Amino acid sequence: MLLLLHGMPATAAPVDINADQMTRGADGVVIATGHVIIKRPSETLIADEVTYRTKEHIMEARGHVVIRSPQATIHADSAQIQTQSKTGNMQHATITMPSGERLQAENVKRIDDQRFEADHILYSTCPADEESWRIAASHALLDNENGTLTTTHPRLELWQVPVLYAPWWKQSLRRKSGLLMPSFGSGKRRGTELAVPYYFAPYANWDATLTPHWMSARGVMGEAELRHVSTFGHEKLNAAGIHDTVTGRLRGRLEADVQWQLPADTQFNISADHISDRDYLADYGGNAVVSSRYLQSSATLSQQMQVADTRTNWFLQAQHMQDLLLTSNATTLQILPRLQSSSQWQALPNLIAHFDQQTTRFDRRTGVTGWRMDLHPYIELPWESEGGGISATLSGGVRHTRYWLQQTALTNSRPTRTAEEASLEVRSDFERIGSNRDWRHVISPIFRYDYINAPNQSALPNFDSGFALVSWSNLLSGNRFSGYDRIENTNRVSMVLENRLQTRDNNSDAARDMLTVRAGAAYDISRNTVDAALKKVPIHPLSNLLGEMIWQPATGIALYGSGQYNPFDRYWSTINSYISLTGIGGNSLYAGYSFTDARYSTRTQMIYLNGSIHLKSRWQATANWQYDTLLKLSQQTTLGLQYKHPCWTAGVEAYRINRRSGTTTASNFGFRILLEFKGLGSVGS
Repeated sequence: MLLLLHGMPATAAPVDINADQMTRGADGVVIATGHVIIKRPSETLIADEVTYRTKEHIMEARGHVVIRSPQATIHADSAQIQTQSKTGNMQHATITMPSGERLQAENVKRIDDQRFEADHILYSTCPADEESWRIAASHALLDNENGTLTTTHPRLELWQVPVLYAPWWKQSLRRKSGLLMPSFGSGKRRGTELAVPYYFAPYANWDATLTPHWMSARGVMGEAELRHVSTFGHEKLNAAGIHDTVTGRLRGRLEADVQWQLPADTQFNISADHISDRDYLADYGGNAVVSSRYLQSSATLSQQMQVADTRTNWFLQAQHMQDLLLTSNATTLQILPRLQSSSQWQALPNLIAHFDQQTTRFDRRTGVTGWRMDLHPYIELPWESEGGGISATLSGGVRHTRYWLQQTALTNSRPTRTAEEASLEVRSDFERIGSNRDWRHVISPIFRYDYINAPNQSALPNFDSGFALVSWSNLLSGNRFSGYDRIENTNRVSMVLENRLQTRDNNSDAARDMLTVRAGAAYDISRNTVDAALKKVPIHPLSNLLGEMIWQPATGIALYGSGQYNPFDRYWSTINSYISLTGIGGNSLYAGYSFTDARYSTRTQMIYLNGSIHLKSRWQATANWQYDTLLKLSQQTTLGLQYKHPCWTAGVEAYRINRRSGTTTASNFGFRILLEFKGLGSVGS
């Protein structure tokens, strides 16, 4: 039976009542029984029986009462609600917020649709059938508008056993200023440490975290993180400072991350990371940065444009570098500023014109400083056969570089360099597809010829160039110098033979590479060098023979192997291999080995192992080991164990690092703990 109540005051919203049986008396009292559903614009009430006194605007609901609204869902044995003021009372009620928080109480007084006052409450964010922690209190005020739960005489219970009491407790239900859970730990480098963060959120678009961090072996560090968002983008600033009792001086770190999206597809980015001294990361950084060689800070303004068939992108950048292996940063090169642009014009379907340029001012306190401009116009002639089996690209251009040096002792403060270049790359694909189209086999020979007529450049300044030994990343390249200060004098033929086997389980799946095998080498027709200090004259015209294999027999299994073989001296220059296993549920194992011969480069021989395994449904163990077989030393070892419950997480990790020592001894060891309660916060790091 459906009843629509109208004829009420103009300010009152209409009420729809649906029930198995309904009666309405002359006094305006409506009695509904059996599957009662009352709908109003702001909420829905469900009960076994409801008495609605229309003149007083009071609803009395009994039996399996449910009140649903955007603010909360309430289950109660009985309830009395004033529909105009939205006040009322509920007995034996459970209030569930949209994000999962749950409040149970013997008696609940609804002050309005946002605030509730309750006696003898239980509060938790755990699922009802797995309530491992809760807060019990004699009285509470739940304010959905401000997002707070204020309790009187609360106690924290773990598995219904009281472990902590306070005369008063205020719990934030959403983003709000206040103290966060503390973190603590112990290690050799910093001793026992305790940090108590304070979260400050005065406005919706910015907030901050302020953290005093006490370390028994170092002193008190102040840390601050400021975050802001706007229609342009976001900014994040981090600052930390301490008067170190070990070194007796002030030390600190400043970080910044700014990303703005400006009009006309223009972007402005700042990425900054600066420390007071080279040992700061070893003393206060985490495992990920303790072995860093450089810290880089930069500010970049960039834009991408497309006009008809011409595409152009440019950026203006300033960059500052810190070399953490040097006691002084005076000789470290800085870029203040750099303007780089790249333009591409599709003149014809088989003719693409390019013009690249880079202009940089290099600066440092000690050494050569000055400007460098590099201009690089070139054209590309791509071609592809009608069936697509053969493709080729012919390119040609010129590189012109000019310098304006600011060191008066130089005999030539404005040197220049010009080099003509040409290349031809041809690729052919021989393909075979299975009769059921469930596998595909492709053999691809690749041929490339590079010619660069470059002069001797040993007298030119070198700001940012270095020579890279042959590898898969530069095998099909005419110039193996990084930067713009050096360019090879090249007359070289490079060859690669690639063999790929692809498969798929059924026609609806995407094809995956099951086996990839490739081999390659380069042959220098003319052997010379443009700067013997950076690149020696090669003894043999043929490069090392490069080989690589990737085998993925099934999803989650990958075996990799690569190496370089010197055919003249008959030794393996480099060997790299690993096996990676990833299973269902996040189980994983990685085992790797790398080797470099001293005749090729700096001798290394390392073993890498890391893995993660779920011991049970909620237990996870992790391990990481990095071992130097030459030094017979474990560079890094970590062991961790974690338990994940639906409403809390506990974990512990022990570590030992043998790397750069900072201001203490060569090794660093300690442990970290994590104890996190969903809805309350976390302890540890």
